[in-house]
Amino acid sequence: MIDSENPDFAGHNALILKAIAEGGLHFAVQRIHKVDDASEILYAECLARLTDAEGTVHEAGAFVPQLERLDCTFDLDFRMLDMVLHALAADSALVLGCNLSAANLSAPSRFAEVLSLVMRQPELASRLVVEITETYPLVGNAIEHLKMIRALGCLIAIDDFGTGFATPARLLQVAADIVKIDASFVQDIRPGRDGRDSLQHMVGFASCVAPLIVVEGIETEAEYEAARYAGATHMQGFLLSRPDAPPQSGEKRGHGRLREAG
Repeated sequence: MIDSENPDFAGHNALILKAIAEGGLHFAVQRIHKVDDASEILYAECLARLTDAEGTVHEAGAFVPQLERLDCTFDLDFRMLDMVLHALAADSALVLGCNLSAANLSAPSRFAEVLSLVMRQPELASRLVVEITETYPLVGNAIEHLKMIRALGCLIAIDDFGTGFATPARLLQVAADIVKIDASFVQDIRPGRDGRDSLQHMVGFASCVAPLIVVEGIETEAEYEAARYAGATHMQGFLLSRPDAPPQSGEKRGHGRLREAG
């Protein structure tokens, strides 16, 4: 258990906030591939990265939990969204996904700032996928606010489905375009009594909510085949592509070129 009163813990938090304040926050991208043709890219998810004073790059798992304990997730979401929108403005070929926590979606004042940021450049909305992270129940205001973002032209993705707060009944109330099945469901597939396995049931239910179903965490050929057999439309994972730096404006791309979603 992490002791938040420990001086080392407090010092680590201070270093994280200092690195963010000094411009150390950036992102890598990991592409979402079509099942039937892995060269066809739906969009690329933007993954937070932090470079410290020594030049070491830290993945999100090393600093996001601390920011959540400090209630700094809104600042992180807002900064990431701002960077993603800048990237979209710089390159008309990009389609990018950006995480937004359900907690920030629920808070009226925080949501107003997010909405304002997107509305400043409405022409970018059709190339922005808003991935909702379920660290907070997706209820009430959050569902209505989600509809407003979608009305601007953004695609809505429910991230890590199956591990968060969304119950099946609540998820059916959400207007989503994409459901991303958490990696744990492809890593531990259980047989069902009806001849269908647990991953097939997850994909089947998700298909009642959204037309596009992504299975995350694909690392082996067996997992690829399991997700394909389960009926997923898209996949994400190290077998297909690892997180890397976002393409620079004007950079040539091969078959994995990002295209407009849908």
